[in-house]
Amino acid sequence: MKFRTFMVSGVCLTAVMTGAAIPVAAQTTQEAAGNGEAGIADIVVTANRREESGQRVPIAVTVLNADALRQQGVVSSQDLMSKIPSVVVGPNATQRSAEAVTIRGQGQTSLAAPGVVKYFDEVPLITGAAIGNQGGPGTFFDVGSVQVLRGPQGTLFGRNTTGGALLISPTKPVDRAEGYVSAQIGNYRDREFEAVVNAPVVPDRLFVRVGFNQVDRNGFTRDVGVDDLKLSLPFQGPGFTTAVLPGMLLPGNFRNTGIANLPGVDNARSGYAGKDYDDRHYTNVRLGVVWKPAEGVENYFQAFYTNAHNNGTGQVLTAVRPNGTSLINLISNAYGGNGTFLPLPNADVAAYLARQQAMGPRRVSLNNDQFEKLEVWGLIDTLSVDLSSSLTFRNIVSYQRMTQNYAWDLDGSYFPVLGQVPGYVLPPRAGTAMPADFPADSYVAGTATRITDLSQVTAEPQLQGRLFDDQATFVLGGFYSYVRPQGPQGIGSYNGATFGTTAFAVRTRSKAVYGQTSIDLGLLAPSLKDLKVTLGGRQTWDETRGSRSAPSFYNIPFATASLDSSAFTWNVGLDYRVTSGILLYGKASKGYKSGGFNFLAVRAEGLTYQPEHVRSYEIGMKTDFRLGAMPVRLNLNAYNLDYKNIQRAFGDAVASANPQTGLDQGQITYNIGGARIRGIELEASIKPFPDVTISGNYAYTKGKYTDYKLGVAFDPLAPVKDTCNGPVTLTPAGPNIVDLNCIPFSNVAKNQFSVNGRYEKPLPGVAGILAFSINYSWMGPRYQTPSSTPADEPFGRLESFGLLGAGVEWNGIMGTRLDARIFGTNLTNKVYRISSAPGYSTSLGYVTSIYGEPRMYGLSLRYHFGE
Repeated sequence: MKFRTFMVSGVCLTAVMTGAAIPVAAQTTQEAAGNGEAGIADIVVTANRREESGQRVPIAVTVLNADALRQQGVVSSQDLMSKIPSVVVGPNATQRSAEAVTIRGQGQTSLAAPGVVKYFDEVPLITGAAIGNQGGPGTFFDVGSVQVLRGPQGTLFGRNTTGGALLISPTKPVDRAEGYVSAQIGNYRDREFEAVVNAPVVPDRLFVRVGFNQVDRNGFTRDVGVDDLKLSLPFQGPGFTTAVLPGMLLPGNFRNTGIANLPGVDNARSGYAGKDYDDRHYTNVRLGVVWKPAEGVENYFQAFYTNAHNNGTGQVLTAVRPNGTSLINLISNAYGGNGTFLPLPNADVAAYLARQQAMGPRRVSLNNDQFEKLEVWGLIDTLSVDLSSSLTFRNIVSYQRMTQNYAWDLDGSYFPVLGQVPGYVLPPRAGTAMPADFPADSYVAGTATRITDLSQVTAEPQLQGRLFDDQATFVLGGFYSYVRPQGPQGIGSYNGATFGTTAFAVRTRSKAVYGQTSIDLGLLAPSLKDLKVTLGGRQTWDETRGSRSAPSFYNIPFATASLDSSAFTWNVGLDYRVTSGILLYGKASKGYKSGGFNFLAVRAEGLTYQPEHVRSYEIGMKTDFRLGAMPVRLNLNAYNLDYKNIQRAFGDAVASANPQTGLDQGQITYNIGGARIRGIELEASIKPFPDVTISGNYAYTKGKYTDYKLGVAFDPLAPVKDTCNGPVTLTPAGPNIVDLNCIPFSNVAKNQFSVNGRYEKPLPGVAGILAFSINYSWMGPRYQTPSSTPADEPFGRLESFGLLGAGVEWNGIMGTRLDARIFGTNLTNKVYRISSAPGYSTSLGYVTSIYGEPRMYGLSLRYHFGE
């Protein structure tokens, strides 16, 4: 009944808006009212795998072209948050570089496939093995457009997704000589350089485009060191030394301890004082080649390379459970008892927390020498052959490689509680052996590992056709993807003063066939002209093969697992072009995301997780009309999602023979029953004057779990868990099945909006064009803890925030091809959290936060050359 009421209300709203628009639209010509010299320009999209007008595609898609990206300062996925309806981007309690995208409440779960896939030139970007970053930084450089598709993408695109897709389209080589060079300086010693050259090597036949991009910016979070917290205690014990943990700063490493000549110890250091976090350093090189050997034949080859490094993320200790029964309390007491933290007598973790809060979110003291190094490169080749005037064959093949390593201080303090460092392969304990599928020549004891060392191969043949004077279109295709390790992978971690390392190998293979057609029913009867039906279907087969070696896990130190899954996904839609400026549409679709292997699981029953599914029902309209002489664009849609077998991540623990903690502690991705998500999305633009454009968007999203039962393992440091039925005391025997139906849906902001204004003023003569832009975006509060109630995780709710940005441009300075731009983001210097790592109610006993960027400002110059 609620669903019917929701959809009927949406239909009524659409009818009302359409009724208001029709009389105004009647004043326009047959050309779309938004177009024209003084109108609102349309943008070509490829949401249906072919070029179409964005206002004629019956899909919820938002496009930012190259000009809009530059004007709004969008250089990464994080910058899209609030600029696109229903989009949330954040680290998901990992590292800032992860940039996990969530659309309509569906995104990325730790160690699982992304719910929103990023495509670069129609190819899914390779994904990191642990934190799940897709590709590397700088992907938005020299792109023609970025398209954000909202809703399940189950019939047309390479990988199945439940939430949507982000299509990044690099600028394609063209048959003319052109290019640009640009430079930017800003605060935090921001230094950026970019150069692009496009040249026809053989006119009409061979074109080449080469681009280079380099970014260097200091971090905005600073390590203040430990001068006021000198320690005199030795190392924790055997197996927990700098020889085992290179770069790990333990209390015994601090200066003035009297300990000398230990491997990896610099006795002159005062912690990591002066080190900056949240910095940026990356380089991108890109080559595009278009070859047209014959009429109707085109081959587009692209190669790209990214090299990035930084000092990691500024994790800030936010809260500590006060009862003392947690790992952070136990560790701090071990090091902080008896007044060894000077000059704070009898200091404990509470004193350190007070110190952190007094410093604020831009100052920290860490005990892990954080870093991140990432290298990504890829080759993409797209062959297009016109078999006839109405039939085209396309074949897209790609190869990508990613290597990644990092060290990460998860507890945001100088206590050795929890962190990750590069790993190495530990020898098996007596009576056990390596799993058979670990390559014997690479996973041998003592071998250093990377956290990510993967390759990805994809192939996608397509047949595209247009029939009956373009009144029927279709796409038929297949997709193949294979992701495999190229070298030893592993994560080293210290958890409760216990060091361990996990070596893992996961291989995934996906195969699919798909087809989609759109037919104008005017083929059947002239009275049905401009009424189109869309039908699509896809059959997918996924395979996962995983193995891991973790001698520090006493319960299941060595494990292998496999998972095969398949699904048929579909799309059914109906759209009607009422006039040239009004499109109405409705659609239903099913999406699917594959299951996988939990290489950090500590229980045999948690080694795999199952696929998730979503069904989406959506209605919407796209309109271009005029209010008097003012062009207006208004796009509105409403949707209802039924979300099943949802993948969620949870820290896991099980009693074991571990001599130091009595626990094995890891992490799993698990499945829960279901949820319902409903929302409304609005995008609007108006030109009250020829030189002024005002645009904005709004999204309302409401998510609610309908079936959430969680099996919780007994943890002696956190034996009580709050549930929707009150606190429950966990038992070692189990199973401890708790009801969490009432908790807020994670990573959903109920309300979010943005407003943009731009004024362009031609200067006298050839002086150029002066432009002023201003934008404000607001993100409502959202809950980020997927497996605990707000009573258990009171810091799991991220507060709302609003960001103000502005820019001034002078384009074509004094008749030259030089453009200048002064810009500022977060002009009010708002302090806001973008991620919270839950742990308050668990054995960890603490919460850390990642904060958004402070005020940034700078000056950029760009010179265009060529035709």
